[in-house]
Amino acid sequence: MQSVAKRVLRLQQYAGLIRFARLTMFRGHCVMKLSRIEVKRYRSIRDENIDFGHLNVFIGANASGKSAILDALRFLHEGVLARDFHPPMFSRGGFLNLAWKGEPARQIDIVARIKNDDKTFEWQVRLVREQGFDFSVNEQVSESRPGSPPIQLLSSERGSGWWWSGEEGRVEVRQDPTSCALAAASVDASFPARGIAEFVRGWGFFDPNPFLLRRDWAGFDSSRFDTYGRNLGATLYSIEKSSPQTLKAICSATRSMVGLPSNIELIEADDRFYFVQSEPGLEYPVNQMGVSSGTLRMLALMTAILGEPDVNLLGIEEPENYVHPASLADFIKYIADFGDRKQFMLTTHSPLLLNFLGDPASVCIVRRDAHKGTKVTRETNPDGVRAALDASGFGLGEFYEARGFGS
Repeated sequence: MQSVAKRVLRLQQYAGLIRFARLTMFRGHCVMKLSRIEVKRYRSIRDENIDFGHLNVFIGANASGKSAILDALRFLHEGVLARDFHPPMFSRGGFLNLAWKGEPARQIDIVARIKNDDKTFEWQVRLVREQGFDFSVNEQVSESRPGSPPIQLLSSERGSGWWWSGEEGRVEVRQDPTSCALAAASVDASFPARGIAEFVRGWGFFDPNPFLLRRDWAGFDSSRFDTYGRNLGATLYSIEKSSPQTLKAICSATRSMVGLPSNIELIEADDRFYFVQSEPGLEYPVNQMGVSSGTLRMLALMTAILGEPDVNLLGIEEPENYVHPASLADFIKYIADFGDRKQFMLTTHSPLLLNFLGDPASVCIVRRDAHKGTKVTRETNPDGVRAALDASGFGLGEFYEARGFGS
């Protein structure tokens, strides 16, 4: 029988081939874009509609609801991946734990609008609390074009419904009450909204944790970088095998921001993959377990941005954590360079990050009202704010602190 190490190595090599195909195929611009989300009774969000651009920076106080916005998107993403909303619901503690606490918890609504050229798709997900079991799911998918009424493509309630197939016409379906109908319909190549399911599968959410980054945890799929970075070594190993130039770009980008590493060497040992890094002035390399928190986190963020070409929407929690403030300028530059290929959702507490951003149109002010829940405000006059900044000499973050723009 093959050793565990050999089986893992074969899986890593296979993942590397998949990654190489994605890297070589990834060209051009982001066609699909999440344009809007409507959320009701989800965590701290009672009732809010949020419009999105290519870059969206959510800034606000602790517990204002910044992470709840990203989590609503992640909930949809995980439901499509699992083809069922029960796993993401269970991982969040169940319906009562997830629902808005300001009123009796009966249903949660999330509506995503996705634009693809001249088409707009609307995917409605309603989570309904049930007697005898936790919840059931109602879903609707429609397509609209300018000057034409919406066309319904999918409808499902408690597992029973239908979708429209270009080859078979109306396809009746019966599934578990918590199943994701959009994911089920996407197996049909002629389902008109199949691309929407693929788009949502391609979302990625990252909050790499230095404690978890210091070692590589076995059992994670290295074809996709883990949210918390638990497979950093395995992911970098896979990238090195499939696209060495991408690994060099990741190291170079990290070095430009935090000064390290000079170089990294990926090592496979038994069923583990880890790295050692060279540092100026040291005779011996530093093991992954001894690398500084800021270097590890920035290396992980650059892996998410540069090494995950199939991620089309990328959510990052508080990129300033563990990182020297001066590094944020280069980080924002990398984000801007990818703005036509990926859609970014960043949460932050840092006005300094806004200074480096310099674009009031990308900023979303997040506040929380005791009765209305999380509310998100964009600046309605970004050109006016730019003119005020030019006249005052303030940075955007300083202007935010002084004026609280967006009110």
